[in-house]
Amino acid sequence: MTESSSEGLEPIADGDRSMSLSHYIPVWWASFIIVQGFATAFFAVYPQGPLNVVQAGAAMTIGAVTSAVFFVLNGRWGYDEGIPFVAQARAAFGTRGAVVPNVVRMLPAIIWLGIGNWIGALAIQSITQTLWGVGNLRLYFVLFLLLNIALAWGGISSIKWFDSIAAGVIIVLLAYTVFTVVSKQGISTQSIEYGGTWGLPFLTIVAAHVGTAMTGALNAADLSRHLEKKRGSWNHILGHLLGVAPAMLYMALVGVIFGTSITTNTQNPVFAIMDVAPNPTVGVAVMVFVLAAQTSSNLTLNLIPTVHVLQDAIGTTWERGLIIASVLSVVTFPWVLFSSEGGIYFLMINAYAVPLGPVLGVLLADYWVFRSGNASIPSLYDKSRDSKFWFIRGFSITALASVLVGSLASIALLDFSWMVGLPIGFATYVVLRKLDLDERTTEYLSESPAPTAD
Repeated sequence: MTESSSEGLEPIADGDRSMSLSHYIPVWWASFIIVQGFATAFFAVYPQGPLNVVQAGAAMTIGAVTSAVFFVLNGRWGYDEGIPFVAQARAAFGTRGAVVPNVVRMLPAIIWLGIGNWIGALAIQSITQTLWGVGNLRLYFVLFLLLNIALAWGGISSIKWFDSIAAGVIIVLLAYTVFTVVSKQGISTQSIEYGGTWGLPFLTIVAAHVGTAMTGALNAADLSRHLEKKRGSWNHILGHLLGVAPAMLYMALVGVIFGTSITTNTQNPVFAIMDVAPNPTVGVAVMVFVLAAQTSSNLTLNLIPTVHVLQDAIGTTWERGLIIASVLSVVTFPWVLFSSEGGIYFLMINAYAVPLGPVLGVLLADYWVFRSGNASIPSLYDKSRDSKFWFIRGFSITALASVLVGSLASIALLDFSWMVGLPIGFATYVVLRKLDLDERTTEYLSESPAPTAD
């Protein structure tokens, strides 16, 4: 397989880790202080959504903490062994079967990459329209896409430094804007007094909030393998609990505040930010935040996993993978997906989470129930028939069947998506593994008589 020297797939030795905890936490801050998280809260709270302020805050808190726990649990292999997600997936799904979780992770990453680039273009459009009265959204979309490619070209080194710096800029700009909006306009009493609901819409929004982060939790190993191994497991635990949950909560808080403050009829969160800004200077400052936020999240949550999957599947280099991923993101029509009209935003999240939840459930069950402390890393990189993870012609029937069962259950209850699919996928995998489904199937196939020639 051809690999770029900037970001390959081989295990990273303990002494070669490039990120300290002081870098790791800001990288996650920069990755999750994004408009997508803002939009989830914005679309959830009245008058845009079905929840009042208290309910929206509770939904966002549950979602943020749950997401951080998933990062801790699924990123452990990367931290302990230095392997990326594409190698981790082979343990449960087989050396060939890993294509299933790889595709499940890559597709939403491409979708979010397109949405992130579209949000960046909207931000540039807002700036130029406000300052000079001109704009070209299509041109800005292409330019922002090229900017992301350029910043990711150097691999994790360039991503680490950009995200660490961007985190500080993002937090300062956003804090100033929130303070200005609240001090001048306050929070709408209608959104506080609104009855809302603690029922199914509440759970749907919790599911969607976690769904925006679950893609990152699935390939958490792609970043955790770069984290220095110190303090035993605590570097890994603190890196995610302090990096993921606070950032998601912060962004959700901003989304709730802006969602209750907006006075114009708009379903576009980016334009809503500009509408709520008390003056053009503040509005432009927030659009700069949007640009920095979308760039940082694209680098860590969307480009890294997509390119790693392409490296594993077609043997491309890191640099070529960046270009392929960026081109694919354009054909997802992000300008359509990033909308609350007809509930398309939440529908999109819950739809891609249908297989995502069961896949994550299978990975968690495989590691924590069956393989913790027994990783057998060399076998993960052996794709021959002699590999420990060859299973049945390279595929684990146990893992694939578990994902299928979990996905079917998720489709039946689409609004809850991963909430249904993850535990069912987890439980099904445990049961089928204990029943030795792969071994029994292998024995059955080996004992079946070969077909006779006519």
